[in-house]
Amino acid sequence: MNILWILFSVAGFILLGIFPATVSIFAIIRKWRKGDTEVPIFKTFWRFYRSEFFKSNQLGFILLIIGFILYADLRILYLTGGFLQLLYYPILILFFIYLLVCLNAFPVYVHYELKALQIIRTSFIRIIINPLSTLAMLAGTIGVIFLTNFIPGIIPFFSVVLLVLVLVWSFFITTKGISGVS
Repeated sequence: MNILWILFSVAGFILLGIFPATVSIFAIIRKWRKGDTEVPIFKTFWRFYRSEFFKSNQLGFILLIIGFILYADLRILYLTGGFLQLLYYPILILFFIYLLVCLNAFPVYVHYELKALQIIRTSFIRIIINPLSTLAMLAGTIGVIFLTNFIPGIIPFFSVVLLVLVLVWSFFITTKGISGVS
């Protein structure tokens, strides 16, 4: 699946392909998590990639714009002096919350039928009401980053799939009791 993710991301000229390819991996791994392990990977990947192309790009671009604005604010505030520099740490906290929302956004996307802004809102709410899930996502993401730094040869074959596995597993820590999905 990692190779499919790379190929379909490139096929969408990276910027237009990365979000539907990511949603496709999340959707397949969610199916596996629910017990449907006999899904045809390529066919299912392609079906989700096609059907979720516009909606996933809408979510992705909204997240990118928010991230860019927060990052630009941080850079500007870091470089300025005086009174404005007092805003650096509040914006840094907002940026950290933004990163946590991004970790939750794609599991929320494939689990619920929501619009892009509802996905962002639901992801934010999950951070607050499910801190165990959020901590597991954060720890798992850091673990995958360390693993890929330690064994860089796995990056083209397993990095995205490992990260998605961790995020979906972490998401279902608290979702199991809420939605009845095992």
